[in-house]
This record gives sequence, structure tokens and C-alpha cells, in this order.
Amino acid sequence: MGSIFKSKKNSILFSFEQFISKKTKQKFKGNYEKILDWSIKNSSKFWSLFWDFTKIKGIKGKKEIKKSKIFYKNLFLPGSKLNFGENLLPKNNLDKAITFISENGFREQKSWKQLNLSTSKIIKFLRKINIKKGDRVVAYMPNTIETVEAFIASSSIGSIWSSCSPDFGIRGVVERFSQINPKVLFITDQYFYNGKSINILERLPKILKYIPSIKYVVVVNYPGKRLIKNYKKLKKINLFKWNKLMQINSEKITFKKFDFENELAILYSSGTTGKPKCICHRSGGVLLQHKKEHQLHCDIKENDNVFYFTTCGWMMWNWLVSSLASKASIVLFDGSPMYKSSDLLLKIAQREKITLFGISAKYIDALRK
Repeated sequence: MGSIFKSKKNSILFSFEQFISKKTKQKFKGNYEKILDWSIKNSSKFWSLFWDFTKIKGIKGKKEIKKSKIFYKNLFLPGSKLNFGENLLPKNNLDKAITFISENGFREQKSWKQLNLSTSKIIKFLRKINIKKGDRVVAYMPNTIETVEAFIASSSIGSIWSSCSPDFGIRGVVERFSQINPKVLFITDQYFYNGKSINILERLPKILKYIPSIKYVVVVNYPGKRLIKNYKKLKKINLFKWNKLMQINSEKITFKKFDFENELAILYSSGTTGKPKCICHRSGGVLLQHKKEHQLHCDIKENDNVFYFTTCGWMMWNWLVSSLASKASIVLFDGSPMYKSSDLLLKIAQREKITLFGISAKYIDALRK
């Protein structure tokens, strides 16, 4: 019982309870049901205080809520401004920020300083090709560090991100991206699954044919592998190689503050009833909701090591990447979770000292079988 009580006292939720107790002059006495009930009945006060508690980088508006009789037109924290990318780069030191591991054991690690540096180069590139607030930036990428850097860079300049993983075929990509008229495409040259290399670049001409809005393509070589070079020359397309972009001189990132309701990312419905439906998520709401889940639900703290088995075509990828905002490091895995070993992910969890291990029910069922 003593260890449970100690864990409770050391939790972020306990610290939050103390924080709101002082601010609201209420006593919750460690009772979760009371905190939950208060948060539901005082939702606007909850989100305002949570902003303060987690020290969101931004300017909080003076009002807590702008009410409307139409449910989805209720606006929390109206007038607030922030930069999502800035909040995902809360550190700039030599602590570990991000790790990539492929199914074949290739491992790459970057510090917060390196993550800031690479992201600043992509921001500079996007600004150079005149990508602005509201422009769509898309990625057809595996779950790699480069994908995370492109996402943070996109959100830092106020453009709208959307991603599909390489296991989506040409039709799956076209059905999604053709609806949103993207200007830039980040694409991997290949990816690996269960020991097999799958060429993605050979799909590029058809993708560009059906999505004519794409004018800029950045080709990223799969980590630890040489870039596939035998792809067709493309007309009317500005083609760039990621490695060349990494040779750009970096600059200190200047983060412009955007409206709380500024669009962040477009995700999609499953596509079981016709074409996948576009669902646009906004930066302020996503940041607060994810930080709430990370800190109050999952007790993610600075220097924790967070893992979730996902591809960048699933919303849990966005959830995983947002862990950076809590000063935690993240671990990315790409490939088959059972390549040469049914407990591959469990071995990674042990070796990498994972503090939060996220997997699917399907994976657990596969292990059980």
C-alpha cells in the first residue's frame, strides 16, 4: 500500500489536483471522481487552468469560452495564440529526443539539439519555396525521424499536415491527398516489411498524375540504406533530395504565433463507406487534449521514453509525436513487429527502457496465439 500511495503522490495528476485546489479554493482530497466531476461541470475553467499548469508556450486569451447554441461552435480560449511546432520543441540540449529502430535492427538516435537543427532546415526550405499558412504539406513516409521533422516544420509555419504510410497503395494515397490539394510531398524511396524491400518511388508518377496540385517533391532515403536512384525523370516537378536539404545552413527558428483554432492536420475516416472523409484538427485543441492525455492520464514526464506501435497513417502517430511537448523522448519503430522474433517489440521495450509501451489489441492477440 505504501508504494501505491507514494506513486500517487509523485503523479502529475496529484500535482494538478494541488494546483487547481489553490486556484479554485476547493478540496478534492485525492478523490479522482471529484476531480472528474469538477472538470466536466467547469470545462472552460479546466482547460484554462490546464494551459497554466502545463505552461503552454503561447498567449492565452482573456476569455475562457465563447458560447454558442450550436455545439461545435463553442470556442474554448478564444483569442489565444500559439505555435504548435514551438511547443513540440521545448528543449534544445543534448538529452535524447527521438530514436528510430527498423525491423532489421538499424538504430538511429537524435538529441533535442539535433532535432531542432534538422527541423530549422526544413522550415527554411518550406519558406524558400513559398509554403505559407494554410498550404497543405503531405507525406508518404514510414515511421522515421525525418517524418517527425517534416511534421514539426510544417506546423511551425502554420501549414496543414497530412500523412499516409507506405503500406497504403497508390489508390489509398490518391483518394486521401487528392481531396486536399497539397503543394509539397515528402516521399520515401522504399520501405521494408518482414525482410522485403518495397519500392515506393515507382509509384510516384501515377500519384503526381492524379494529384496535379503537387509541385514540389522531397525524396527521403530509408534510414540506413542508399537512396534508390533508378526512378523516372519528372516534368513540371521540382524534385529535392532530403540529404541535400540537410546541407542548408540552419538558422534560429522564429516561431510566429497563430490562432488557437489554426488548422494543424488532416486525418481521414477509414473509407469503409465510400472515399475516406477528411477530418481537420486544429492546433490549440490537439495540443491541450494530447498533453492532458499524456500527463493526467498516462503520467508522462520529462525524460520518459514513450513508444507506440503505429504507422504515420494512424492517428496514434500524431499522439505519439505530441509526447515531445511534455519533454519526453519518443521511440519510433518501422516494419513487422514479429520479424524473426515474435517478441521483437518486447525486446525493444526492455533494451530502450521504454516507460510507456503502446500496442494494439491485435498485437496482444497475436502474441497470445
